[in-house]
Amino acid sequence: MSKTITPDELYQNYSGKVERYVSAHVQNVHDRADVVQQVFLNAISAMDSYDSERSAPGTWLYAIARNAVIDYYRRQSREPLAAELEELTLTSPGADEQILTQETMEALAGALEKLPERERNILIFRFYHGLSAQETAKRVGVSYANVRFLQNRALKKMRGYLCEAGYVR
Repeated sequence: MSKTITPDELYQNYSGKVERYVSAHVQNVHDRADVVQQVFLNAISAMDSYDSERSAPGTWLYAIARNAVIDYYRRQSREPLAAELEELTLTSPGADEQILTQETMEALAGALEKLPERERNILIFRFYHGLSAQETAKRVGVSYANVRFLQNRALKKMRGYLCEAGYVR
């Protein structure tokens, strides 16, 4: 870590922004507080891995907040809707969030480029164009079951690529 930032400085400088970010994505007031608390607990436990030369503290913290919101939806035993995931990526009222969105989009594009063409096309049809698995199967020329299999495999690969790049845990 090149530049040291203390947990107190992190909380003082970013608590309001993190609360607004979480509030925009979590409807339940009580759950919001839990998610915000989890963001700062995760940040404090990962302080040793923060590298100020790689990203600003706000960008790093917003990545943690985004992951905490996604984890919240996973714990709710429901898969986040595509619109909610898109909103997580595209909502950017502050400069830090704009930087995060740009960095996230570049990381996603880089991970997508590493995939084999068929897997990449399936993810593009499913998540960018919003096609159903059946519609995607017709376009790619494989069975519905194969689309589901290839989609899951591609998402696991992308997660691995994003983990290597430090965007996901």
